[in-house]
Amino acid sequence: MDYILVINGYGCFPSKYEVQLSDVDREDGSGRNQNGDMLRDRAGVKKKVILTFVAIPQSKAERLLKAVKDEFVTVTYLDPELGKRTMTAYVGDRNCQMFKYDRASQEWIWDSITFNLIEK
Repeated sequence: MDYILVINGYGCFPSKYEVQLSDVDREDGSGRNQNGDMLRDRAGVKKKVILTFVAIPQSKAERLLKAVKDEFVTVTYLDPELGKRTMTAYVGDRNCQMFKYDRASQEWIWDSITFNLIEK
């Protein structure tokens, strides 16, 4: 199976998937001059993968959150500019919203888990 996202070896399909491209400017040489014109000294472009997972059973939530527990993680993802790409990233805040207990599976179901993976 070809996953859209693999985090530290854990393959998954997020419910919502965004890729943000952000310019990173150097402090020196960037800003506005006396005429108000913008001057830039771009150091590079970094990627952020913005993820939402919905209706996640407890067992999958545990595997997902363990995959992003390290200080830095290896992420293979589908990049709109470059195609399939691997990057080293850190994870932003993890937001986990509880939903209900599912008697059939005998598991708690998380309504949503959201976090960002930001390029190092």
